[in-house]
Amino acid sequence: MRRIRKWFLAGLALTLPTVVTVWLLWRIIASMDNLLDPLEIRILGFDVPGLGFFVVLFLLALAGAIGGNLVGRRLMRFYQMVVERVPLAGKIYRAVQQILEVFVRDNTESFKSVVTFQYPRPGIWAMGFISGTTPPAWVPDGTEPCMNVFLPTSPNPTSGFMLLVPQADLQPLPLTVEEALKIIISGGAYVPDTEESNSAGSNRPKGA
Repeated sequence: MRRIRKWFLAGLALTLPTVVTVWLLWRIIASMDNLLDPLEIRILGFDVPGLGFFVVLFLLALAGAIGGNLVGRRLMRFYQMVVERVPLAGKIYRAVQQILEVFVRDNTESFKSVVTFQYPRPGIWAMGFISGTTPPAWVPDGTEPCMNVFLPTSPNPTSGFMLLVPQADLQPLPLTVEEALKIIISGGAYVPDTEESNSAGSNRPKGA
């Protein structure tokens, strides 16, 4: 039974991300097809299979093109400002936006390197990401340089704590940001190859 349970969990870990992704895309495309069906029949007189798929691709590309220029960015900022002021929708929109910023945007823009430090007490080590240098005004005494460190939770790395940690207390880890995220999401079950991590970690950007 232990072996069967192990196989089941391994199969679940391998297939669940694909199943969720395919299901989500299918639901979006199916919803678009349902919206377009009456127009297709009214204009063309017949249903066009797969039209919703191409329309979704076109809309995504169009949104990316609009958001990539100056006018589009200003429109997006105005749109976000309006949506965020709606009581319930604003919170949902901000939560989804934060999740996408972590996983869709290039990780090197969000996190500079992977570090470990003693937390929540001496003798226990936590894994975090350097996100920037702490301004001296943020530290009460301002005598020791600190770094902005994001300490994610496991298995959901989109939540966590932003800590101001003295630079001397941080130890760099020979891991890329992608490898560290996999470790955190798996709860430590994923262990990257040491040689690959060392070579990748030596090329990662420094936080200091």
